[in-house]
Amino acid sequence: MSDSFVIEFDHFSLKYGDRQVLKDIHLRIPKGSCIGIIGPNGSGKTSLIRSIVGLNKPYQGIVRVFGEQPRRSWRRRHQIGYVPQLKSINKEFPISVYEVVMLGRVGRLGPLHFPRKEDHQVVQESLKRVKMLDIADRPIGQLSGGQQQRVFIARALAQESKLLLLDEPATGLDIPTQQSIYELLEQLHEDGITTLTTTHDLLALDFHHFGRILCLNEQVIAFGPPEKVLTPAILTQTFSGLPWPHHLVDEDSRLSIKEDSISCTCS
Repeated sequence: MSDSFVIEFDHFSLKYGDRQVLKDIHLRIPKGSCIGIIGPNGSGKTSLIRSIVGLNKPYQGIVRVFGEQPRRSWRRRHQIGYVPQLKSINKEFPISVYEVVMLGRVGRLGPLHFPRKEDHQVVQESLKRVKMLDIADRPIGQLSGGQQQRVFIARALAQESKLLLLDEPATGLDIPTQQSIYELLEQLHEDGITTLTTTHDLLALDFHHFGRILCLNEQVIAFGPPEKVLTPAILTQTFSGLPWPHHLVDEDSRLSIKEDSISCTCS
């Protein structure tokens, strides 16, 4: 494990029952990266993110986050901020915006500990950063989709995370709201937070400049700078799942693509 890498996948494969959803993922994510993960629905993007969090047990291979397997490292959980898809969140639960964000402090407080002054300060600052402090007392279920997404990002920020994982953060939101969400993510990246964001919508690439793009369809199709990866041929393979007809290596971006084995590192 190099200190420069936040995430390392080594020949990682994942199955749900008899169905293989991720195949032989070999990947290195450097500290401070801003990564966009693209692919069609069902391509394994959410499974990849959940594996980084430690919610999936690999069929074979290993993933390390901050040098340790996430399922075995509870003390590092607070370093990972996870924002799941809005559709997976029960927004009718009777809880306020402030209380949702305070949940981000649980990993640091421990069980049966009441929030301290510093915890309230962190929650307020997190809400301020996402421009939601003025409605902190409002029930989460009364907010718009874009407002709810900002609150869940604030919850991740309240953990004081070094790594932020966002699964389809703009899905179902109108264009102006999508733009505001991606502008917020750019600000967080400028603060030094490593961010990984999944999307199946290529329009998102117009709203947010990702330093590297990971094209995923059960396996890594390509990984590298947008100008190297976002080509018609690579996008066709990513969104069709058809076999890649030849081997391509781009030394400048350290991008390696081949039909049966992928190894890639971004610097």
